[in-house]
Amino acid sequence: MGLPVGRWGLLLAALAACLPQVESGARPAEHFVYQWASECFYHNGTERVRLLDRYVLGRQEFVRFDSDRGEFEAVSTLGEPIARDWNSQKEILEVARRNVELCRHNWAIDWAFASSRRVQPKVKIAPSSSDSSSHNTLLICNVARFWPAEIEIKWFRNGKEEDESRVFTTDLIRNGDWTFQMAVMLEAQPERGDVYACQVEHASFPEPITVQWEPQSDSARSKMWTGVLGLVTGLVFFIAGLSLYVKSQ
Repeated sequence: MGLPVGRWGLLLAALAACLPQVESGARPAEHFVYQWASECFYHNGTERVRLLDRYVLGRQEFVRFDSDRGEFEAVSTLGEPIARDWNSQKEILEVARRNVELCRHNWAIDWAFASSRRVQPKVKIAPSSSDSSSHNTLLICNVARFWPAEIEIKWFRNGKEEDESRVFTTDLIRNGDWTFQMAVMLEAQPERGDVYACQVEHASFPEPITVQWEPQSDSARSKMWTGVLGLVTGLVFFIAGLSLYVKSQ
């Protein structure tokens, strides 16, 4: 979407009149960056489309065009004379009002891509450190890199859905690459034999998927690490013995 013919010249002339004057030979106190951004808002497809053009100098928005209003409006004192000037010129107003049709045009292109795109989320359960005094464990179901945004995540214990009062959900996070992520946490008091499950329902799955987690007792963890250590020790002695045998031959 380009600037209407003559808009740059009008803008620069208006800014020159409004910005503080610099004494001859003096350097400006800072550099100014002019930015222009267009935003399209859609309600029920293209039934109602709104265009919002924002004009920013430095980091401050000073003028905007809202298609719902049909004219330019000042956002700061700097933008007041510029908005009056642009609103007084019929050609500039007509071009700005017609630009909303570009939003409708882009919808036909972008929606075809966005509506058919499916990216399956990656689901993982990560238990936090247990609170030995209360036997509480925070189970975190991380759901990452999915599209579209609509998703339903539930926690189950032994096949029964957990009470919502014990479930906490983060806000939907945009990754910036057309994918989202979020985490759903459960405050649990796991006991031996319990099976916790995080169920995810998403358009990319033909049916909901489930990832399970089972608590391990301290003795079970100790036995596991003892077994791992024994296996590693046995491999070390086996390799050493095999090396001596090969050398003797």
